[in-house]
Amino acid sequence: MTPHAGHAEVHMIEGAIVGVVTTALTEGVRFLYQQAQELISARRARKATEATRTPPEGVFLGEVRVVPDDPSVLDDYADTFDQLLSTESLVLLQSGHTVDPADEDQMLAAARLRALLENVTGRRITFVGEPDRPPSGTPFVRGEAEADIVRGEQAGVRADEIGDGARVTGRSTAKEVGPGAGSYGVRAGKISG
Repeated sequence: MTPHAGHAEVHMIEGAIVGVVTTALTEGVRFLYQQAQELISARRARKATEATRTPPEGVFLGEVRVVPDDPSVLDDYADTFDQLLSTESLVLLQSGHTVDPADEDQMLAAARLRALLENVTGRRITFVGEPDRPPSGTPFVRGEAEADIVRGEQAGVRADEIGDGARVTGRSTAKEVGPGAGSYGVRAGKISG
């Protein structure tokens, strides 16, 4: 799994976010920033991660839960969190500035922050007013695998059971796949939805 936002940032920037009221977007991004800070602080202290803030009312569609099921996943994303949390446009939001939908750098930073939190928690985070996006709290699994040469088996996602309607996407790329080897985006024993 890669810590980059990928398709999520493109989706957020290319119009989905336009329907979100600037005030709600500002409050939402501030909330996500604060939650990310808490996750990283808890990781550094090696404490159980718990959400201590309540999401602002009327900002998110569905139930936002910014807590990973497996806190050790934060180790994989610690550097990315540190980088994002020091991004000037996100830091300015914490000091009273508002989101400017015309500021491409700020929108990209907000999109990356959301995508990072989604990757860590395995749940969608959706603002009220975003079209064509599942509500916050909707579970998903996204995996990516990349190799020069595959001699055995490689999979972006490999699961022996995924349930409760979780959305699953996977990507696997290889320059060369050896004889009898396999490279799969998703390879599952059972997926139900």
